[in-house]
Amino acid sequence: MTRLVFYHHPQAENFSLKYSSASVAEIRSQREQSDESTKLIGYPFETPVYVLYEGDSEIESAQDIDFDQEWLSDRIRDLPRPGQVVAFRLVELLEAAVDVRDEDEFRLYKEFEPQKIQQALDHVSWGAPLPTVAGEVMSNLILRHSLPNANHRTGIAMLQFCIESVEPDFEMPRTHVDDDTWREWVDPYIVDSKRLITVRRNNLRFKQLEELNVDLVERKDGIQIRLAEFELDMHWREALSEYAEQHESHCTDFAQSVLERAERDDLLDRQGPTKQEFIA
Repeated sequence: MTRLVFYHHPQAENFSLKYSSASVAEIRSQREQSDESTKLIGYPFETPVYVLYEGDSEIESAQDIDFDQEWLSDRIRDLPRPGQVVAFRLVELLEAAVDVRDEDEFRLYKEFEPQKIQQALDHVSWGAPLPTVAGEVMSNLILRHSLPNANHRTGIAMLQFCIESVEPDFEMPRTHVDDDTWREWVDPYIVDSKRLITVRRNNLRFKQLEELNVDLVERKDGIQIRLAEFELDMHWREALSEYAEQHESHCTDFAQSVLERAERDDLLDRQGPTKQEFIA
């Protein structure tokens, strides 16, 4: 029988897995030592597993978004110009994502962290082949997770901006939420991306679960991670590097697929933009 535990608490998605044990006493001790809000689930397997979840007691509604220009300017004024330009674009994209969804169902899970946008831009191989640059832009923005939500949606949009910066006439496959053809094609890329970034941040926690004979971890949206398919036995710093590389490769493959699907094979070998061309 498959032994499955949840990565996000089933009744509180802003609480995520922090510690697991077969010992009630140990899990209670970990809970007492935590400085965060916690929740606890006991999984009634033949050998029970107890999981501690940590998180914020409240999450904001999208109705609370108020990213006006003055608010945003105050938070990005210390960034170099490329970071400022991309920050404005990302916030516009986040607001657009809220507009096309039911605001009551759209939640903000963290603070806006604009400094991470500049970090993402600093790790792009500007001027490399276009699929590489576009994929790295997407990957680094997703990995830095600067926005309170919609980081994959905005990451794909920034990939589109990257391609358009060298080919203004490029037409991206439709990205509207009601475009079933687009979703059928792109969703597997997003799901695999979310698997990689979840394992990247949690390899030691997942190794602990694996040692407790847990087979699957399920994160929100029903995305399942089969632990046996991932290398977990490494230092957490090594995991950050290893899975960042895998994620970057995954997004580069996605960029290449976008160009091929748009029948723009002529752009596969085109030189990607410089940072200045990207923000122009």
